Amino acid sequence: MSYDEKCDRSADSRLDHEEIEVFCRELLRRPELDAVFIRYSANSCVLSTVDLRDFLKDQGEDASLIHAQSLILTYELNEWGTALSTGAAQKNQFMTPNGFTMYMLSKGNCAFDPEHARVYQDMTRPLTHYFISSSHNTYLTKDQLTGDSSTEPYIRALSHGCRCVELDCWDGDKGEPVLYHGHTLTSKVSFVEVIQTINEYAFKASPYPLILSLENHCSVEQQAVMARHLRSILGDKLLTEPLGGLDPLNLPSPEARRTLP
Repeated sequence: MSYDEKCDRSADSRLDHEEIEVFCRELLRRPELDAVFIRYSANSCVLSTVDLRDFLKDQGEDASLIHAQSLILTYELNEWGTALSTGAAQKNQFMTPNGFTMYMLSKGNCAFDPEHARVYQDMTRPLTHYFISSSHNTYLTKDQLTGDSSTEPYIRALSHGCRCVELDCWDGDKGEPVLYHGHTLTSKVSFVEVIQTINEYAFKASPYPLILSLENHCSVEQQAVMARHLRSILGDKLLTEPLGGLDPLNLPSPEARRTLP
């Protein structure tokens, strides 16, 4: 039976407010948490503050009754169709199965260290000391034999924090270089459009240096056009010479080329 069939108690192919609550409860239901709940519940229906305290103690958490009470007040916010209403559960200091689920799935129990939501590593080493999030054949929207070439994949890659994008450059018509997968049936996108897109999105998701991996198949004449576009569009964002005061044998660090907000 599907979720909507299970929750559509009125059998009218629609979910009213109460049925939506049931639907949400089913989506959040975690059988493994139900087993933990029953293990600590004295009556298999609710957790008292003592039950919750015992659970917290076994997990090495703050095992005071005051902390258990605060968790009940925090996570018993909605009526989930239990024998006890929300008000009754809070008033009597009980935690229902759904309150327990909400607590266990909260940010406070996330395995991910919140400090790691930002860059916490040392970013002062040379670029060559790092693994770099890179994109291959960035210009392609599909396969590398017949797929379309577009600026859209650059937007997507840069928006996800990619720090190295690829540009396969070939001579185009009317003296303007193009990007495509050479000697295949992929379509072409103009070099200048790609550089304009990169200029707009390069540092929206990350302030750290962006590497343009140029696979250059262009003639000398169109290489000059590429250089002109790179300089005119990217301006002072483009690193064209070694940074002063740095070891010439090493690349600059991500921090040294970090773009300020």
